[in-house]
Amino acid sequence: MVNKSQLLRRLLVLCCMLLLCVGLAGGQLVQLQLINGESYVRRSASFLTTTSTVSAARGEILDRYGRAMVTNQTGFSLVLIYSSFWEDKEDRFEILLDLANRVKADGTTTASGTDAGDGTEDTTEDGTETNTTDNSDSAVLNDTMPITDTAPYEFVGESGDSERKALSDYIKDSADTLGLQAVKDAKAAASTANEQNPKYDADGNTIDQVAALDATTIISASDFISAMRTYMENNLGMPTGLSDADARTLVGLYYSMRRVNFSNNATFTLADNVSMDLIAYIKEHHQQYEGVDVQSEAIRKYDTTYAAHLLGTVGPMWQTEWEGTDHGGPYKDKAGYTMNDTIGKTGLEAALESYLHGTAGSRTVETDLGGDSVTDHTNSYAPQPGDNVITTIDLELQGVAERSLANYVSGYGRGGAAVALDPDTGEVLVMASYPTYDLENYNKNYDAISSDSRSPELNRATSGLYPPGSTFKVLTAIAALEEGIIDANTTFTCDGTFEYGGQKFTCKNHEQPMTLDVTQAIKYSCNVFFYNVGQRLTGAHLEQWCDKFGLGNVTGIEIGESAGQAAGPTERDANRKNDPTLREWQGGDDVNAAIGQSDNLFTPLQLANYMAAVVNGGTLYKPTLVKSIKTYDYSDVVEEEQPEVLGTIEFSDATRALVMQGMSEVTAEGGTAATTFADYPIKVGGKTGSAEMTEYKDGVEINYTNGLFVAFAPFDDPEIVICVVGEGAGHGSAVAPVVRDILDAYFAEEEPDTVESVQDENTMVP
Repeated sequence: MVNKSQLLRRLLVLCCMLLLCVGLAGGQLVQLQLINGESYVRRSASFLTTTSTVSAARGEILDRYGRAMVTNQTGFSLVLIYSSFWEDKEDRFEILLDLANRVKADGTTTASGTDAGDGTEDTTEDGTETNTTDNSDSAVLNDTMPITDTAPYEFVGESGDSERKALSDYIKDSADTLGLQAVKDAKAAASTANEQNPKYDADGNTIDQVAALDATTIISASDFISAMRTYMENNLGMPTGLSDADARTLVGLYYSMRRVNFSNNATFTLADNVSMDLIAYIKEHHQQYEGVDVQSEAIRKYDTTYAAHLLGTVGPMWQTEWEGTDHGGPYKDKAGYTMNDTIGKTGLEAALESYLHGTAGSRTVETDLGGDSVTDHTNSYAPQPGDNVITTIDLELQGVAERSLANYVSGYGRGGAAVALDPDTGEVLVMASYPTYDLENYNKNYDAISSDSRSPELNRATSGLYPPGSTFKVLTAIAALEEGIIDANTTFTCDGTFEYGGQKFTCKNHEQPMTLDVTQAIKYSCNVFFYNVGQRLTGAHLEQWCDKFGLGNVTGIEIGESAGQAAGPTERDANRKNDPTLREWQGGDDVNAAIGQSDNLFTPLQLANYMAAVVNGGTLYKPTLVKSIKTYDYSDVVEEEQPEVLGTIEFSDATRALVMQGMSEVTAEGGTAATTFADYPIKVGGKTGSAEMTEYKDGVEINYTNGLFVAFAPFDDPEIVICVVGEGAGHGSAVAPVVRDILDAYFAEEEPDTVESVQDENTMVP
C-alpha cells in the first residue's frame, strides 16, 4: 500500500512536469507571437495559392482526305484578374489604357517586322494560296464593340448580325442608366405594339417587338460612345479630358468586359497573340501591372484560306452565352465549361462545339507577395484536347470553286455561291460563298469585313435567298406530268407573249415562235410553255411539290441556314399577317410561280439538293458537312456519319426520263448552256436560270437579274450535282464556266490518301 508521503512526491513530480510543459508551450507562443510574430505575418501574407483552369486544345478540322483545314498553335494572352486589377483600384483606367496602347504597338511592330514585305503569294501542296505578309501572329486587343475605331464613329456590320444584335441588347438594357431617351421611348412604343398590334413569324408564333427592336438604328454610334463616356467618368472614375481616341478605346474595353461579366468569377482576356517582348516587359514591371496574368493557350491555326464560311469562327464566351441561349448556351449548365472559355461562334466551330471543345485541366500556382511564382503544379489533372472532325469537303475542289467564283462573279459587283453534292449520300463536296474573308485575320479585319456593302460574312450558299428562275421549271414539269396536267405529247406554241387576266407575260428565251413539248421547253427554257402549265397546275399544287423536294424548308445542314419560302397561297396568307398591304394570291401568281418567280426564295443548297433528288430518282437526302469524328489522337472513331433520308418523292421513270432528256439538251447544241458544254468530254446535264431581283437602297429602287445554273455529271450515272448563283450575272450561261471549272477539277483529281494516313496528333497545351 502506497503511503501518503509517496503520493505527495508523485504529485509534486507530476506538477513539475506539467509546469515544464506549460512553460515550454508558453515560451513557444511568446516566440511566435511576440518575438517573431511580425516576421511570420509578413511571410504568411507573401504567399498566395491560386487554382486556375487550363483550357484544352480544340479538335482539328480536316477535309475528306485528311488535309488540314484548322489546327492549333501555342500563343500567349494577357488576362486581367478582377480582384487585383479592377476592384477598388483608383488608377485602373490609366493602367488599362497603358496596356491597350502597348498591345496596339505590339501588334503593329509584329506585323511590320515580317521578313517578306512584298506581299507575294506562295502555294501549298493542296493549291492553297498563302500571303507571305501574313500578320496573324500579331497581338489582338479584345475590343468587341462593333463601332469604328476613329471618328466620325459608325456602327460596324449589318443591322441584325450577331455583334450588332449584342450591342443593341446592351443599349436597350442600359438605356435608363445611360439616359438614352430615344431608346426608352422606342421600347415603350414596341411594348405597346406587342399588345395592340402583334406580329408573327413564319410559323405563326408571336414576335416580341421589344426584343426585335434594333437600338443601333435609333441612336448614333457617337451618341452611344458619348453616353458611355459620361457614365464612366461620373460613376467609375474614368479620367476626364481624355482624347476621343483614348476614350473610344476604354469604352470599347469596358463594353467587352461587361459582355463576359468580368468579376471575381470571371477573368477578362485583354489581348491574344502577344509577343514575347511584351510578355517580358509585363513580367519585369509586374508591380506596376498587378492583376495582369500571362497565360499560354492553344490558338486556332488556319491551314487554308478557303472555306471560311463553313469552318466558322471562335471567340471568348459572352455572358449571354454563359447564362442565356446564344450560340448553344447556357454553358453554365454544361460540364467542362468556364465563363472565360473560347467557344465556336459560327460555322462548324459552333455546330460541333460539343466535340471540338475538349476537357479542361487545372493549374495550381503559389506566388510570393511580388507576384513571382514559387511553385507551379500543372498536373492536378491534365487537359484533354477535343475530338477531330473529318469533313465531307474536298479542299482542292473548294479552292477551285472559290477562285472561279471570284473570277466570273466579281465583275458584277455583288456576290455569288457554289454548292456541290454527292447525289447518292448528301455529302457536301464544295460550299463556296463570294465574297469571302480570311479567317486567320478575321479579328484584325473585322471593321472592313463588316462594313463591306457586299456582306462577305453572309454564307450565300446556305443563307442567301434567291428566286430560282428557270431552274425551277424542272420541278414544275415533274409536278405537271405526275398530276396529269401534261404528258410527253403535250405542246404549247410560244410567240413571245402570254396573256392572263388582263396581264401580259413575256418570253424572250428564243428568238423565233416555236411549238414545244416539255423536253424542248426545258431545253430552250420557254416561259410561255410553263405559263400555260402554271395556270392549269396552280400555286397550291406547286407548294406541295416544293415541300416534297425540300424547297422552302431547312435542309438540316449542321451550320446555320435560311428556310426560304415556296410561292403559293399558304405562304402568301402567312406573309399577309405581318403585311396586310400584300394582295391575296391570284391567278397571275400561279403563272409567275411556275417559272420560278413570284414569292419563291430558295438557297443554293436547297436548289442543289432538289436537283440531286431529281437525278437519283426521288431520294431526298439530308445534306451533311461531316464525314466522321475521331478522338484527339485519331485512334478511335467517335461518330461515323451515315446518309440520312429526309423523304422519298414518288414520280415515275417516264417522268424522270422526260425531264432528264430536257436537261441533257440544255448543254447540247442549241441549249442555253451549249456555249460552255456542247464540246465537253463528259456528258453534263443541267438547267440554266435567270431571276429578276429588286432591292431598295437609300430609298432608290435597284433592279438586276441573277444568273443560276444547276448541273450534274456524268449524265448517265451522276456523281456530282452543282448549283451556282451569280448575283447580277444576268443569265445562267454567265456562271456555267464556274460549273465547268469544278467539273474539270473533279474528274481530273487523282484519289488522294485517305484520312487513315493522318499521323499528326493534337498537342496538349500546358
